[in-house]
Amino acid sequence: LCLAATPAQVLVSTSMSRLLPSSRLSGTPHRRLPAWPAHVSTPLAWSQQLTPFAWVKQHRSRPLLIARFVLVASAALVCVATSVGPSRQARAHIQMQANPATATSEVPLRFRRLVAQSAGESVRAVAAVRELETKQPGEGEVLIKVLAAGINGGCETFRARGERVFASLKGASDFALGSEGAGIVLQVGQGVSLRPGDAVAFVGSALSELDTVKESSCHRFGVASDLDPKHFREAAALRISGLTALVALELTGQISQGDVILITAAAGGTGHFAVQIAKLNGARVVATCSTDEKAEVLRSLGADRVVVYTKEDLSKVLDDEFPEGVDLVYEGVGGKLHTMALAHLKDGGRQLQVGYISHYPQAAGKDAHEGQGEELGDAFWGGKTWELPGNKTVYFNVWGGMKRATFNPVKRLFDLWAAADLKALIDPAPFTGLEQAPDAVEHMMSGQSTGKVVLRLP
Repeated sequence: LCLAATPAQVLVSTSMSRLLPSSRLSGTPHRRLPAWPAHVSTPLAWSQQLTPFAWVKQHRSRPLLIARFVLVASAALVCVATSVGPSRQARAHIQMQANPATATSEVPLRFRRLVAQSAGESVRAVAAVRELETKQPGEGEVLIKVLAAGINGGCETFRARGERVFASLKGASDFALGSEGAGIVLQVGQGVSLRPGDAVAFVGSALSELDTVKESSCHRFGVASDLDPKHFREAAALRISGLTALVALELTGQISQGDVILITAAAGGTGHFAVQIAKLNGARVVATCSTDEKAEVLRSLGADRVVVYTKEDLSKVLDDEFPEGVDLVYEGVGGKLHTMALAHLKDGGRQLQVGYISHYPQAAGKDAHEGQGEELGDAFWGGKTWELPGNKTVYFNVWGGMKRATFNPVKRLFDLWAAADLKALIDPAPFTGLEQAPDAVEHMMSGQSTGKVVLRLP
């Protein structure tokens, strides 16, 4: 019967036989479904004799009985609709699982992503949220549910404007935004060692609810179920901002015990990591910032001398307290600070130029040194190295030292964090959801943030 009749016929016929006390309505004894009669040749023929329609025809002279039947049949059909076979969502999910062993049961069919509609003036001017269909990761790829996206104001601004290394985006439309993030692996492609449920920090288009990236751009830092949301925000901060500081200082700059290092914008997203990594390497740290509140943060991280440049003359402090000059500079501001740092660099010293934010479009205030900004921009995006008199060197590609690495810098960075030897400070401004990404970018560019600006994704 189950093979021959439709599910509705089976369920309704069974419900009728069990729930309609025909003896009370028709005077006939109550009977359950009979056995398959010997004179009926096939299950299909038998099931046709038991269809609800045949039963109604047989009892058409008893309206009350038929009314009760309709009520029971309706309830039975609801059960069929809701319980027979997988739901639409389940069917779609099954279709996505070409390899069920490498997928979780929490993969949405669609997701939202922040894109630039076209290149324009700023992130705010071009940003739009688009809903896209989820696709299965390919070979060597993973699908990630993004929980935290790091904000790189300069990178996102130049990307949105289609300038510098993003010039190819000038005529593009609906191109993805975002640089780094952290989240949970949902699905993996072939040839991948990560597994669903792993917590990873990654480089990719992180201003998105889901992102598909190469496994090689991911670093696993635990199992998601064992972690709190703050761990994902901190991991997002480490992935680019923390790694930049570690590679620049330990590999490119070759910091050593006893070095004196000047760190500008030291309370910022990458600066606060540089302070700690310098101290871990036995250096003496001179850190600059704009407010007393930031100065307290820097002292708590181990900075030896903090200069609030809105109250003190940095050049005078360096002349008076460090007359021999500094061995190393970690500089990301540009303008007068760039020039001043070079002037106090020892012979043989190294300046690591990790940015030039005072010259970025949409940064706080008007660029008073536009010509210098163009010069720094050309050198920065061109990855140049300046060799200056006195054997001084300015590195604009601070990743150049990777070629001499004898260890895994990402692993070292996350190991320091896991051991609580390195803190990842997250700016307290609570930006949540893709719609607030432009606010987060502008906050980072304003110079008011402390630590890394991170967008939370629910």
